[in-house]
Amino acid sequence: MKTGFVLMLIGAGACAAPCVHASAPQAATTAEQLATAETDHIHLQEFDARQRFAANHPNELHRLYGSEAAGKGQWGDAAVQFRRAARYADKYSQHRLSLMYWHGLGVPKDSALAYAWADLAAERLYPQFVLIREKMWQDMDEAQRARALREGGALFDEYADAVAKPRFERAVARARANMTGSRAGATSGELTVFATRDGDLKGSNFIDLKPMYAGWRLDPKRYWAVEDVVWQQSGNVEVGPLDTLIDRGRP
Repeated sequence: MKTGFVLMLIGAGACAAPCVHASAPQAATTAEQLATAETDHIHLQEFDARQRFAANHPNELHRLYGSEAAGKGQWGDAAVQFRRAARYADKYSQHRLSLMYWHGLGVPKDSALAYAWADLAAERLYPQFVLIREKMWQDMDEAQRARALREGGALFDEYADAVAKPRFERAVARARANMTGSRAGATSGELTVFATRDGDLKGSNFIDLKPMYAGWRLDPKRYWAVEDVVWQQSGNVEVGPLDTLIDRGRP
């Protein structure tokens, strides 16, 4: 498995995740800077390649569109795209939505909803998302915390893994049914798939699309296992100093 392709899977490396600096001095830093990831700005050819690779994975495709919109400062469009990706159990997109609500970018500023999305992003206990969720909790008052828990219930009903992963699995099943090979589903180990850039069939500027049909990408359990490894073992998210955590009264 190529490292670069794994990073394409999560759209932006964990190390590129935006940060929450809710209690840190922000005089010289804008909200957009705090909610933007470095990987929101990518070269056109790289965007084209990622878009093609993500064709069979709606979580990746809408995450990519969300990042592109964020990089252009089109925060309303970014919110729409990240929310679409979030419906397919995309924890990174749920994380981005939490920051957009926290800073009021493309959506009304709402710390309770920000926390609710952060809680969703932390559902699998990826360390960087858990830290951000807890930092947000500390920076809210009791009324905001109470509303955050109420808002979270509705979001979990629509976006939690229990309902979002099956959506992803159905999308992958459709991709498997349509993949290159025999109509009965047989494929050769010599499968070769290319796409041209700018429709130039005579040139040599091709994108090798064979990795998009890698076995682990078409097997949901293996796909989530790869994502778990990436997010559990990499990443560096700055969340500021943490104080004693407050018991939220939940198991």
